[in-house]
Amino acid sequence: MKCLPQTATVCTRRRPAFTLVELLVVIGIIAVLVGILLPALNKARESSKRTQCLSNLHQMYVFLQMYGNANNGQVPIGYSANSAAANGNAAEGNNYFLTKNGGAQPDGDPPRLVRYVGLGLLVKAGYVRESGPAQGGVTIFFCPSASGDVWHGIDSPNNKFPISSNSVRCSYSSRCSTNNINPTNGTWATDAVCWGTGSGPFYPFQMVNGKISPTAAQGAMFKLQKLKSKAIISDVVSGVDRIRQAHQKGFNVLYANGGARWVSFDLVKKQFGYNANLFGPDGDWVHDQIWNNLDADGQLY
Repeated sequence: MKCLPQTATVCTRRRPAFTLVELLVVIGIIAVLVGILLPALNKARESSKRTQCLSNLHQMYVFLQMYGNANNGQVPIGYSANSAAANGNAAEGNNYFLTKNGGAQPDGDPPRLVRYVGLGLLVKAGYVRESGPAQGGVTIFFCPSASGDVWHGIDSPNNKFPISSNSVRCSYSSRCSTNNINPTNGTWATDAVCWGTGSGPFYPFQMVNGKISPTAAQGAMFKLQKLKSKAIISDVVSGVDRIRQAHQKGFNVLYANGGARWVSFDLVKKQFGYNANLFGPDGDWVHDQIWNNLDADGQLY
């Protein structure tokens, strides 16, 4: 303690300063705490997104039920071709489009700019509102964990709103077929639901060996009740990169009985190890294996 010369009663105490070593120790402690807390924070954030994703799936199920009640039990899940021609690309990997344009014959209803396909028919039928990302409606078709995905994120650079005038991919895959129970290379289901997007009819087409039938015959949509407990919608599972960009370690799945839950990526890891083109008809059998695994909650192959 040091006293001022003018008075013996007024004194000041010199406060010791931090040394460089002490400052580095404090910074090190803060860095360690951040390293410990940040993963926990990220985990909590992802858990919240997974919960919102499950909520999206439950809402879709409600709208599918409403659509089915008005359409003899039929529900708009499936995939879309690049044209209505018999030699058009009709791969089950294209199972996430809401609308398509770019040469496709648009729907006859205003604004007549796109063709609604798959889950997009819930918008066309008026069950889901077509609105911007800040206003709800079609946001149920976008998983919050896929927000950074330029191809599947909501109103992203390669996936621009509004869906009434652009080709828009949602961030969920729809089931395309059910009856290829032993899928191997060169085999196809016979009940696949596929919408053509070129000139021609708006109904789903009958598929023959992965292609639209030469006569463009009308196919049948799935009936929700007959799907029983099968998996019908999930986070995008068309490629391993799509899964890794969203939830990374797994994905959420909706079943035809209304249940929805999280499944581990390990359930389908083997399928993504095949040397197959998942966006061509010759890769349809791989997608059939994936959905069959989800039905069984186990690796069947």
